[in-house]
Amino acid sequence: MRLRLLAFAARPAKRSDVGNRHDDLSPRARPPTERPESMRSIFPTLGSALALLAATTTLEARATEASANRLVTEDARIASDTPGIELFLRNVRQETLTRFGSDRTILYIHGSTQPSEAVFDLRAGGASAAEQLAARGYDVWLVNVRGYGQSTRPDSFRRPAAEGEPFGRTAEAVRDLGAAVDHIRARRGVSRLALIGWSWGTIITGGYAAEHPDRVASLVLIGPPGITQAQQAAATPARIGVWQEWTAAAALKRLQAGVPDAEAARIFPAAWRERWEGELLRGQPEAAERGDPPVFRSPAGVRADGDAFWQAGKAFYDPAKITAPTLIVVGEWDGLTPLAASQALFAQLRSTPTRRLVELPRATHFVLAETGRDAAVREIANFLAAE
Repeated sequence: MRLRLLAFAARPAKRSDVGNRHDDLSPRARPPTERPESMRSIFPTLGSALALLAATTTLEARATEASANRLVTEDARIASDTPGIELFLRNVRQETLTRFGSDRTILYIHGSTQPSEAVFDLRAGGASAAEQLAARGYDVWLVNVRGYGQSTRPDSFRRPAAEGEPFGRTAEAVRDLGAAVDHIRARRGVSRLALIGWSWGTIITGGYAAEHPDRVASLVLIGPPGITQAQQAAATPARIGVWQEWTAAAALKRLQAGVPDAEAARIFPAAWRERWEGELLRGQPEAAERGDPPVFRSPAGVRADGDAFWQAGKAFYDPAKITAPTLIVVGEWDGLTPLAASQALFAQLRSTPTRRLVELPRATHFVLAETGRDAAVREIANFLAAE
């Protein structure tokens, strides 16, 4: 149960009892709390304040088995650099946390369709990834760039897509990420923070880290797509409009591409899927008015950038400019952004003092919402603690 403003609601969480082994592709990675069944090595490890922005907040207290300290959630909408565009920002932290540092502050950003809270803070089968990290003492933040979740969607989203240009380009997303970073730096009095990007979010965080190395303490890239994916262009490229539409079923099929048929429901049970679909609808209730099942809309800017950059063989950013310690995580069954894409990116991270690549068994591109979530969180926490 969630109570608004001054009221609190305690929500006990059950940790998933699904065991998850993990393969560490970096021999220097810190061992997890639970010993893995097997390991294999592929790569060696290499070694302002701004005015606070007005925000409307929602407070919620949560109790988790992972920590004796209650977790507090604060939701806010902050200004972007574009008049009329506000960004949804969530903070999850221990209620007793009062001292903040660059090494304990995390900001997560989503992929091309799923808002941050529907994946990184999905409470299915136990504590969400955000809750687990907060229970370890981290000050955890999630942001939605323009057009996603509860961030501002333009009026053009209520008109036919063909009537406008693609909304939410990657360059705009990088600026939105920057607005969130600056808000957190000012509010917490820290100079840098750790960035976690998933899928398209790895392009956003990678681009930001390359451009603002002084503001990034460390970088975690989960399921990164290839920096370039040169393919033969179609003779007459289809015009891309303002938004793209999808159903939860279609999105899940894409996100879990590569999973063996018999394993899909085991790593993402029906009850978990129901919670996920509920979170999607909470962020975009009008989707239920478009059809049954609900039809969701998300910005099509990423598709336009796919044509302009990745499919054209052009990199959006230069990985060699990233100077923060970097962890790459990819699922064994990730057919959307397979291991080869992570390996290629790993090879281009030539300026990082530390770089690690971890492949998680029994996980797809959707690992942060699946049973592999706990193993992913352990890898992230161990990496951040080591840095």
